[in-house]
Amino acid sequence: MFSSARFLTVAAKPSSLRDVRDFVREGAIGAKLPEARMGELDLLVEELLMNVCAYAYPNDRPGDVTVSYSVPGPGELSIELADQGAEFNPLKMEQPDLTLSLEARPVGGLGIHLVKTFAKSLSYRREQGWNRLTFGFSAGS
Repeated sequence: MFSSARFLTVAAKPSSLRDVRDFVREGAIGAKLPEARMGELDLLVEELLMNVCAYAYPNDRPGDVTVSYSVPGPGELSIELADQGAEFNPLKMEQPDLTLSLEARPVGGLGIHLVKTFAKSLSYRREQGWNRLTFGFSAGS
């Protein structure tokens, strides 16, 4: 059984994380994802939302992010974060050098690396002034 998309629009601020995480968890429960995967899902949602907060609306300009999810099938969840901020494709960031010590690593890039690791699929597109980052998450990804 699949579900049509559900949407939530919140301010692109770190304080919106709890609402976004709870919303996405509703989808995960509907998709019957195992509880053991929820921590990974929370990590992905947090990383992607914080990227929007940090990069989409520079100079403390207010803006929103719309989060949507659908359940394409049992054990499958599709999530999209969309904003009308500055164009930012996190998938173009360089892969972090994981051989460096923590002290020697530059800031940034590790979160997207984790998203790429845990997500079943990941894509970005800029469409009519919107940044749209979509990822798939499954019971077995």
